[in-house]
Amino acid sequence: MAPSEFSKDAVRLDAFEKRKALPEDYRAAAALSFKENFLKHIPLPAEKGAVISAYMPFNAELDVKPLMIHLIGLGYRIVIPHVVNNAASLEFRTWTPETPVYRNLHGIEESEQHYSDVLLPELMIVPLIAFDAAGNRMGYGSGQFDRTFAHLNDVRQKFFAVGVAFEAQRRDRVPTDMYDYPMHCIVTDTHFYNREESRA
Repeated sequence: MAPSEFSKDAVRLDAFEKRKALPEDYRAAAALSFKENFLKHIPLPAEKGAVISAYMPFNAELDVKPLMIHLIGLGYRIVIPHVVNNAASLEFRTWTPETPVYRNLHGIEESEQHYSDVLLPELMIVPLIAFDAAGNRMGYGSGQFDRTFAHLNDVRQKFFAVGVAFEAQRRDRVPTDMYDYPMHCIVTDTHFYNREESRA
């Protein structure tokens, strides 16, 4: 790949277009196969009631709601990102299928503040635009998740970050810089990538 084709913008656009092109029936099947793949490979927190962050699917992202509902059934508390004006990092608010939601300025669903609580997650399910087997992640380019990871480290909140995407979004290598936070591992609808194993 030529240098211009390996720029963040070029890789992001290519992976985004591939994601949007996936057929609807494939997406529905992928949501269920991802759920089983996640439960097979990811150790869940030992404490019931532990906080797990996920996300509301947007812009053709892999649908993690079947997994979210399953985790609630197991006794875990699910939170989803909430964008706070003038804040560098994301806030995480509780969510259940009954929680009232609204769409923020980007069109992403968030929990209504009067019907949800702010909690810090210990297991994070993070959406991706593109990724590689070494755990490198590319998002939309806003840097909100990377700043959030840095904030959690600053407040000494231990967390385990699992990147989530369709297998079609994988690249041999994605461009990164010093501010990009790698995932501990990545789960797709067909594969599991462990960052530590990739370095062995």
